[in-house]
Amino acid sequence: MFTVIFILWGSATVGYLLRRHPIPGLERLMTYTVWGLLFLMGVEVGGNPTLMQALDRLGWEALILTLCTALGCALAAAALWSGSRRTIPATQTLTVEKDAGKGLLSHKHRLVALWHQLAGSFTIVAFFALGCALGVSHRIPSLPAEAGFYALCLLLICVGLTVGQSNEIRRSLRRIDKRLMWLPVLTIVGTWAGAVATACLLQGRSFTDWLAISSGFGYYSLSSILITEARNAEMGTVALIYNILRELMALLCAPLFRQFFGPLAPISVGGATTGDTTLPIISRTSGQTFIPLSIYHGLTIDFTVPFLVPFFCSL
Repeated sequence: MFTVIFILWGSATVGYLLRRHPIPGLERLMTYTVWGLLFLMGVEVGGNPTLMQALDRLGWEALILTLCTALGCALAAAALWSGSRRTIPATQTLTVEKDAGKGLLSHKHRLVALWHQLAGSFTIVAFFALGCALGVSHRIPSLPAEAGFYALCLLLICVGLTVGQSNEIRRSLRRIDKRLMWLPVLTIVGTWAGAVATACLLQGRSFTDWLAISSGFGYYSLSSILITEARNAEMGTVALIYNILRELMALLCAPLFRQFFGPLAPISVGGATTGDTTLPIISRTSGQTFIPLSIYHGLTIDFTVPFLVPFFCSL
């Protein structure tokens, strides 16, 4: 855990000092590193016959956790919205932008937009599945035990540099109602409440296991790798499936969460993804007024993952 904290804070500090000199190719390097790490994770899972036989059970566990955490986040967001809406002008909070969906009016265009939003998740699944296939067939040479750790360190450096060089949080803070800035905290609390409920429904894992898995908040690449390195590939696989399902639920069910739990619910359910992949659907369902809050929420949750996941894994 302390290694993760040191690398992340150190690289974030360097990124901040170099904020006026963007590092070229950083996003691409981070993407390639994520693909490589998920591929290595798939190889480890595929090479373990016992784990392969348990994939259906792991998927079921991830689905239950996804449903519980989504409900917990939606309820927490509804409570915050109910308590803060009195101080926010109705024109800013109750009206969904009428033109938010312009250019996406046809059914075909909606499908294309949704495909672009899901492409990242499908790519991650593809690399993990390829690793599993090669691991099952034993057609890949054995890799050094430290390969995954060094790749993880490279990913953490990329994440830290990216956060340090980003000005989005500072810009977003100026445009957000101060009460709504508590939304990331309530997202974390709602997620943990769902994890506790899952621990009560399913046997075989401790409360801290479920808290560690759920603390990925949709950040499937980093959280699943951290858990695999700190615990085992089985927990890492559950975390990967859970975080992908959480992102898919935020993309596909955002209108339902908006209708039944208010405009903050799609943001809370989206977790760490609301600053990028789920931002378009949030803009369309909750309204463009909530775009700064969505970006702030996603980046804040992003930054908690490298701390919370190792912390619960160490308990």
